[in-house]
Amino acid sequence: MWVESSIPGVIFSRKRFVLASNSPQRIKLLKLMGLSFDVVPHGVEESLYNKRLPPDVLVQYLASLKAGSVAKGLKDVFIIGADTVVLHNNEVYGKPKDEDDARRMLFLLNNSVHEVFSGLCIKELPSENEYVGVALTKIKMKNVSVYELESYVQSGEPMGKAGAYAVQGAGRRFIDRIDGSYSNVVGLPL
Repeated sequence: MWVESSIPGVIFSRKRFVLASNSPQRIKLLKLMGLSFDVVPHGVEESLYNKRLPPDVLVQYLASLKAGSVAKGLKDVFIIGADTVVLHNNEVYGKPKDEDDARRMLFLLNNSVHEVFSGLCIKELPSENEYVGVALTKIKMKNVSVYELESYVQSGEPMGKAGAYAVQGAGRRFIDRIDGSYSNVVGLPL
């Protein structure tokens, strides 16, 4: 049996799906779509954020690396890899290294507009064909007090989140406007 996908011109067979991530946000988004899938965490070092690649190229590259990193030993599957970064004033923000880094990111994003890029890679096995794309969403953050930002950092929620905030969590109270895909900001453009 074949199923049409939302990717133009692509038809999926009833192959198994594998998510190359253990991100709770990505897992939740795929479940909301009603997709049945296995989770196989990738082994990609995300320190590639330090490279001076444009953010749209970077996230697609990392998404493809993540999908490829879990491919060994799998067959007859579609592997989904994704990566998300924030761009503000020509600086790419990945996940904060520690609370000080989270604090720095949030203070810089405060009362300004930034862009969220998510790269998506769907790798088909055994053919190794790949669909790689990127989504862009613009976010306007409110003017938030130093006390609120510090309290948020202390909550621990910013850790493990690109740009040091979770739009699907308590961080949503800092958002004034979203122009584009909400799920992209969560970490997986649907």
